[in-house]
Amino acid sequence: MRILTGSYNHTVDDKNRIRIPAKLRSDLFADDAGEGDKEKKYSLVFHTGTDGCVAVYTQETVDRILAPFAEVKLSDFERYKNVRKYLNTFETIESDPQGRFVLPLRFKKHAKIKKDLIICGTVDHIEIWAKEVYDQYFGIDEMDVPDINELVAKLDI
Repeated sequence: MRILTGSYNHTVDDKNRIRIPAKLRSDLFADDAGEGDKEKKYSLVFHTGTDGCVAVYTQETVDRILAPFAEVKLSDFERYKNVRKYLNTFETIESDPQGRFVLPLRFKKHAKIKKDLIICGTVDHIEIWAKEVYDQYFGIDEMDVPDINELVAKLDI
């Protein structure tokens, strides 16, 4: 898998279907020999992400993220209860042959998605945001361009 970057404007249709932009989809499945097959179905893991987005992962990435939870003991009741709650925020969704994913209502509600979306790459996963929430979260308006010098300094790059 490649590093996922970029942001794309999209919409959710009347049947709650979304398309993952081709560039992000090909980067997610970079190691997949059949990526050129237009009738191929894809499987991704959707998650109620932080800060009001929906996070979307490949199964391999989810396995890596969740591996430490296999060590939680049943007798550690409070931690085990929290692991259960967290695991219930993930759902594997398969695309239709046209590459569309049906966005379950719980994710749509969590992210306050009505119609317009921003889908962006975030290193090892993608995030789906309601456009209004994305713009508010990142403090973006049509005339605002982030100060790259300030970002580089904050990230200590």
